[in-house]
Amino acid sequence: MATTHLDVGLRCIKYLLCAVNSLFVITGVMIISVGTTIYAIYEDFSHFLDPSYFSPATVLIVVGAMIFVIAFLGCCGAIKESTCMILVFAVSLSLVLVMEFAAAISAYALQGGIKSLLAEHINATMYDYEQNSEAKVAVDFMQSRLRCCGFDSYLDWKNVLSDETNGQGVPDSCCAWNTVVNEFNNITECAGIYEEGCIGRLSIIVHRSALYLGTGAIAIALIQMTGIMFACMLGKAVRRQKIERERRRWELRESIVNGYEPIGKTDPLTTYPVVYMQSPDYPLKKESI
Repeated sequence: MATTHLDVGLRCIKYLLCAVNSLFVITGVMIISVGTTIYAIYEDFSHFLDPSYFSPATVLIVVGAMIFVIAFLGCCGAIKESTCMILVFAVSLSLVLVMEFAAAISAYALQGGIKSLLAEHINATMYDYEQNSEAKVAVDFMQSRLRCCGFDSYLDWKNVLSDETNGQGVPDSCCAWNTVVNEFNNITECAGIYEEGCIGRLSIIVHRSALYLGTGAIAIALIQMTGIMFACMLGKAVRRQKIERERRRWELRESIVNGYEPIGKTDPLTTYPVVYMQSPDYPLKKESI
């Protein structure tokens, strides 16, 4: 009955380890979703950002993919009752934890010079607006998406554009609304422009994205830290259960071997008195007179 109880306990530990791995898979999905979302936001404004700003999001995406492999390793260790695989599982998760904290710290650190960086890139891109098609697409996308115009205001476009096609001295992407001039030919003209500059709105977006990235990485890392501690405790419990089960098997084997004694076998240390008895069939010898 004791062996049965040990088997039941070990089976429960396996299920708990699988549940912990399921939790890690969920956190891996969360990490990938956070990383891809922030990466997509940065990609929209990649013309105004340095490649270093993509590093934290890329690290989180890689970490999320690694968690799936690590969780599979933990499940295999639980099924095979391998304490070595469970130990590798815990160590790998610890390394992932360090990578997540590093991504969070780098995301917070990059916020310091974001405004000066954006100012430099936006100004340079505005002056390349008419010469570079990529710069034109990037500026038009930023102004239409963020509903802004210029760097600090629409006045920044003064003396930048040589072709004032809309009569406002600003690109068409700065138009807040248009009025119909000719309904038959569907001709419109810019009737109002965005007066607010883009530097403030873009810096807020990048700042919030980095904040969400760092906060999400730390929150998920804390969840994983709890899971790592739980996995280590379960790994030790698996080892104790295996040792106890082997001890019980050894005791049972020894009791069976020592308790069985073949017929006719006696203890060599035990001595008994030797009694000589005369056989009844042996003829009695007559005494001589």
